[in-house]
Amino acid sequence: MTEIERSAEVAEIFAQDTDHKAQFETLSKLCNKYLPVNAVGRVDTNEIIKIIDTVIALETGSMVVSRQFVSLITERLDNPNLESECIKLIAEGILSIIKTRTISYEDQVCILRLMLASLYEKEGRIKDAAQALIAINSDTSPKFNSPQATKEGAKALLCIRITKLLLDCAEIDEAEQYVNRTSLLMIEVGSTANPEIQIEHKALQARVCDAKRRFVEAAQRYYELSVTEQLPMSDRITALGKAIVCVLLAKPGPQRSRLLTIIFKDERAPNCPSFEIIAKMYLTKVIHKDELAEFESQLQPHQKADEQGESILKGVIQEHNITAVSQLHINIKFKTLGMLLGVDTDAAESMAGEMIASERLHGYIDQTNGVLHFEDANPMRVWDGQILGTLEQVNKVSDMIVAQHPQFATFLS
Repeated sequence: MTEIERSAEVAEIFAQDTDHKAQFETLSKLCNKYLPVNAVGRVDTNEIIKIIDTVIALETGSMVVSRQFVSLITERLDNPNLESECIKLIAEGILSIIKTRTISYEDQVCILRLMLASLYEKEGRIKDAAQALIAINSDTSPKFNSPQATKEGAKALLCIRITKLLLDCAEIDEAEQYVNRTSLLMIEVGSTANPEIQIEHKALQARVCDAKRRFVEAAQRYYELSVTEQLPMSDRITALGKAIVCVLLAKPGPQRSRLLTIIFKDERAPNCPSFEIIAKMYLTKVIHKDELAEFESQLQPHQKADEQGESILKGVIQEHNITAVSQLHINIKFKTLGMLLGVDTDAAESMAGEMIASERLHGYIDQTNGVLHFEDANPMRVWDGQILGTLEQVNKVSDMIVAQHPQFATFLS
């Protein structure tokens, strides 16, 4: 059918009868020629798209018939027997035709975009699938704003799906925006109405924090999942393993120390592959390089290096080992410390200086002799040491008095 013939046929349908119902029924018969109910295999996608374009272009007034016609096509595309490539081409064609009038076809656009997102996912076009869902206006679409949709958390589920897709295609910043948006929507869902959504949301929060290298937050989320009773035991153990990995990569601080204690004392932790490293870190023991091989093999690419390309694990372990050495020695030469850390003398001194400056290590540097001196950070032990030092000085003065004036020996005794 030529474009002139097609336009003439559709124009005649609108001219024959002014009744919307009659016009729609006649257009449905035309549709049956190219996209029958329960069509199988391929259909003439070009002709269907051109008919839709002609119907939308020729109808004037309220657009009642064209909206019904687009709905009819949309319903018939929801057909597992129809070739997916045909569904995709028609859906993309409709969206292209009505892109300037989306507000008049909001429900149909929503259904088509959901349909396309599923097709793109099957094809491995993850980013395209995410963009198809992002383009849905969930604030005005009837599918997401009915009382039942609100009760079921339809908006939150859409944001969760978008977040998953964005994480899978490494769009981390955008994924964080959607996980934060989901947090606001969770207020509508409620904490008890839909626990599955709560768990999904928490898992995505953990993944986003992990991907953003906010390892303390990620470890906290993963550990919360590991004690969630609604999850199968296998999933809870997996979450615990991820919590261990993140807490080992996290920068030192009070929150990390608390998490380290909680995980170390968890009765399930000894069954996890990295428990020995957790134990050494908790007990402030030196961790040697050959003990890290198995742990390093578990790390994902973003966990191996920071934004500057420096090894995250290496930095964390080196810092831990300096802290462990401070528990065993009063002082240490930088040459010896460098050999222990696997770095040169200057790097060892620089690392120690940075830790002292940020108060992660208590001590001072003797650059003349190349020695790092440690100070006890425990206030009670410092207090005890000061009392002991004072008493020793009193004893020394007493001995000096007795040496000069033996007659006082009897008095002092």
